[in-house]
Amino acid sequence: MERIARFFALHGARAAPLSAGMPALTQLPRVMTVASGVLTRHPALAETAVRVALTEMDGLFTPYDAAQFRAACALSLAAAPRADIDGISPVPVRSGIAEQTHAARIDGVPVRITLLRADARQELIDDLDLALAAARFAERRSATARELHAAECVRLIQEHVHPMIDLRQRAADQSYLRYRLRDDDRIAVPEVLWDFCSDAVLTTRAIDTVPLSDAHALASHGLQQADLVATLIEAFFEMALGQGFYHAGLEAAGARVSIEPATLGQIVLEADNAMTFFAAHEREFIVGVSNALLEGDHKAAARTHLEHGRPDTHAAHHEVRVESTYRREAERFSSPQASKGTDVSHLFDALGAAPAEHRFSAAHARIASRAVLLSRSMETIERMAHAVAPDVDVWLIARRVIARLAADQFGCHGLVAHLAREATHWPRMLPRLPTLIAKRAGAAQKG
Repeated sequence: MERIARFFALHGARAAPLSAGMPALTQLPRVMTVASGVLTRHPALAETAVRVALTEMDGLFTPYDAAQFRAACALSLAAAPRADIDGISPVPVRSGIAEQTHAARIDGVPVRITLLRADARQELIDDLDLALAAARFAERRSATARELHAAECVRLIQEHVHPMIDLRQRAADQSYLRYRLRDDDRIAVPEVLWDFCSDAVLTTRAIDTVPLSDAHALASHGLQQADLVATLIEAFFEMALGQGFYHAGLEAAGARVSIEPATLGQIVLEADNAMTFFAAHEREFIVGVSNALLEGDHKAAARTHLEHGRPDTHAAHHEVRVESTYRREAERFSSPQASKGTDVSHLFDALGAAPAEHRFSAAHARIASRAVLLSRSMETIERMAHAVAPDVDVWLIARRVIARLAADQFGCHGLVAHLAREATHWPRMLPRLPTLIAKRAGAAQKG
């Protein structure tokens, strides 16, 4: 993936003098350059490198001004109920790869409107289609391109870009998040105004906020920055490992705190921030292995690893290497000195490095990517905590949350939840059970 990214970045840069007269590959080289830089810093981020790169970019396009933004919104919301959109902020409050977000008012109600630019979206799609065609042509002509799986890498980029510019899906994710966190008084999730949403527009109610990094603004509203940092750390672990999603609003760089009376002091998760959902087995792996490493139980960590994939050959040899790797990390994090000179982000680094080093299945690759993504976010949170709230013990919060989530996962509550998930398959499996037993018995007799 990294070599493909570098290839397109390099050749896109060489073709820059020609791109002015060509509609193709006008934006992709910059995307690939950023992606290759992310991969250089975090090699295990193969699956989410493009998503991370795009969220870190300030935007590929010059944003619309307020008048252009109003006209584009009116065109995209032509089928929506008639409403007076005014008070549009002169500059965007956030710019993405192909969209921009402005503060505004609809019939006097403060809102945030995210507009997907049709021209920007089409340019990205055209670039990706051309890159896919070029990768397929290269694979037909070059053994090296086939070894690099060029077309597969470009398809991976497409899989990540399309959801990021699908505003209806992002609106649905925001609504789901608001429902899941409806009883959490630490988090505020703005309501989606579905009457003013479309394929190109995402509208939510606006919440007045200040940055978590602005201690003076927080103090002026009676909020303690150190307490909020501790809340952010706890919420980050519980959301990622307990609920199974990553949200950029919980990163230190973009975290904002509500100053409205109804939600005062709550961390706000805006819809225009990046969001990624983890599969249940990915979340369970990270929780189980984290807890095992903190308790020094390397055998449990190795068993969890091998449950997600085993090598086809030389199994005993590979299993010894897996257990040896986890034993090294268990000795590192379970010692009383683990919190001295070692950050919590290093724990996620270890969780990503082991599946990347012993990758026996596609699940291991995805788990490694998720773990390193969490490590990146945790690194920024810890940096802020050390700078503005040195009395906050990040390791203490991490250990407490991980231990509680592990107890829920492996205790009676986790067993009941697992049975409830498996129960959906029982109507299909139970009628086949007698046949499966007969086949197993017949195979045993032949053996």
